[in-house]
Formats: sequence, structure tokens, C-alpha cells
Amino acid sequence: MARSDSKTALPLSARLKNITPKQVLHASRFYLFLAVLAIVRALSAYIFIVPNGFAPSGITGLSSIIYNAVIKAYPNLDTWVEWIFDPSVTAMVLNIPLFIAAFVVLDKKFAFNTFFCVTVYAIFMAVFRVVDLPTYAVEQPESGYKLLASLAGGALAGLSLGFMLRYNTSLGGTDVIGKLIYAKNPVADVQWLIFMCDCVIVIASGALGLIGEDLNRDATAIITAVLSPMIYSFLSQLTTSQVADVLQSGFQSSLVFNIISDKHDEIAEHITREMHRGVTLMNGIGYYTGEEHKVLVCVVRRKQINTVKRIIQECDPMAFTFITKAREVKGNGFTPPTDAQDM
Repeated sequence: MARSDSKTALPLSARLKNITPKQVLHASRFYLFLAVLAIVRALSAYIFIVPNGFAPSGITGLSSIIYNAVIKAYPNLDTWVEWIFDPSVTAMVLNIPLFIAAFVVLDKKFAFNTFFCVTVYAIFMAVFRVVDLPTYAVEQPESGYKLLASLAGGALAGLSLGFMLRYNTSLGGTDVIGKLIYAKNPVADVQWLIFMCDCVIVIASGALGLIGEDLNRDATAIITAVLSPMIYSFLSQLTTSQVADVLQSGFQSSLVFNIISDKHDEIAEHITREMHRGVTLMNGIGYYTGEEHKVLVCVVRRKQINTVKRIIQECDPMAFTFITKAREVKGNGFTPPTDAQDM
């Protein structure tokens, strides 16, 4: 017999009556925060990405390609026709089938949050155009300002993406595609599939360099025209990825010391007393010798690495030590646990 959840078995009206003012405030702050992140992403696309013909990745990049290709090919379009191909419209339209699939296959909360973010993004992209918000458009491809535009656009997008991923949401596009693929085939290497889709969009941006280009020019000029938008798009995508990764993993970088030593008590005592860091003691057996040894495990911040090395050298120069990176550390002395997933 299927087990019924008493909470979900209640009718909608009863569930709405059980909502407390604290829950309403909590949800309001959460969606206000998501709206701010979507606006930041819209600023990134409107000011830096679209005006310069970049196409970093995802639906944002694809919308940029469509809009810039139409504008370059038909510069005298009527305003209402131009609006049809505006990134605010195409981003929403291209995401609609992904929303439907996400609501059917994926977590409903993730699907709704993504729909909310994309809607806010599209609305503000349109608002920015209506109020004629100034853009950072660089006319000369060889100008260093073009590089600044790609980096600034990528950094702003990464700022938004990093926090969105922390709160289990996204701006649609390839992120949703990746989750859909993983839901149907958990063994698939989803990150590589998403990366390949993003790379296809980046490569496609090179076609923008050919629109309006005199093909009778020398090969060097043509190759430069084609590769420039691709390179700038890739730099913007890389910047987005790095900034988002920092926000997800935290600004504090930590290292894990694994120390095998017969003087484990002495090393542990010095680390605890001098550095006020906890040490975990585990039993280990050498496979070749069959001898038992104690293994010390200690997580420290990167700036404390030399102090730990000095303690090991002073206590036991023959200790076997290897160091690994800790991607994210939470707990006493580091970042306190958060309830982000409960939002």
C-alpha cells in the first residue's frame, strides 16, 4: 500500500490556513533575494554581453546570438519586429519547453524557482531597453575595452549564478537540460554534457563576425573577425564559472593534512596548543610492512600551512605527510552550517 503524507493529503485551503506570518516573511525575503540575483544577471547581459555580441553560454548566449545576427543582417528593422528577437523575449520563449519538462520530471520547487528567476530576468531586460539604460558597447574589436566588457559581464553573471546554485535554482537553459538528463540517466556525465552545449553556443558566436564582413579581405582579417567573438565569449564564460565556483565553495581556502607518524601524540598536542585546531586520530595498517600506525587528520586554512609543516618537522622529520584541498569546510572554527536548502 502506498504511504500517504498527511501534510500533502490536506486540501490546498487547509494548507494555506496553516501558513504562519514567519513563513510568509521567510518566503518573501527568499524570493526578493532571487529577484535581485535575476536583476544582476539581466544587468550583466544588457550592459556587457548583448551589446558586444558575446554569447557565453546557455539561453542567454543563444538569445544574444539571435538578436545580434538579426540586427546585423537587417539593420533597418521596424521597432516592433526588433522586439520579437529581443533577448528578453527569446530567453523566455526558449525556456518555456524546459519549464514544462522541469515541472513534470524534476523537483517542483526547483522548477518554480527557475521559472521565477527567468521571468524577472526577462521583465527587467525589457525594462532596461524601454528606459534606454546606457550600455558598455565597444565598437572596435581590437580595443582593450572589449576585454574589460567580457570580464565584467562574466563576473556579474558569476555573482548571480553562484548564489542561485547555492539556493537550488538557476536561470534555465543548459542547467535545466543537465538536470533532465541526469534524472533519466544518473550515470551520465552531466557536467561534460552541459559544457559541450555551452561550447557549441560559444563557437556559434563566431558566425556573428562573418555578418557584414567583406569576404574579399585577407584571410587574417576574416579569421580575426570570426575568432574574436568566440574568444571573448569563452573568457566571459570562464569568468562566470570561476566567480560562481568561489561563491559556492567559499572565499576561505582550506587544506587537509594527513600525517602518518609514530609521534602522533606530540604532533597533535602541538597543533592543538599552538593553532587551536582539532585533530582526528585514526588507526592505519601499512600494507607492505603490516605494521600499525596512527594517522592524524587536520583541516587548516591555507595561511596556516607553514605552521603545520614546521610542527611536523620539529616533532618527527620522518613523518609521512600528504596534503589535499578541501573544497568546502563547515563546522567549528570554519564556516558555520547554513540552512540554505530549507529556503
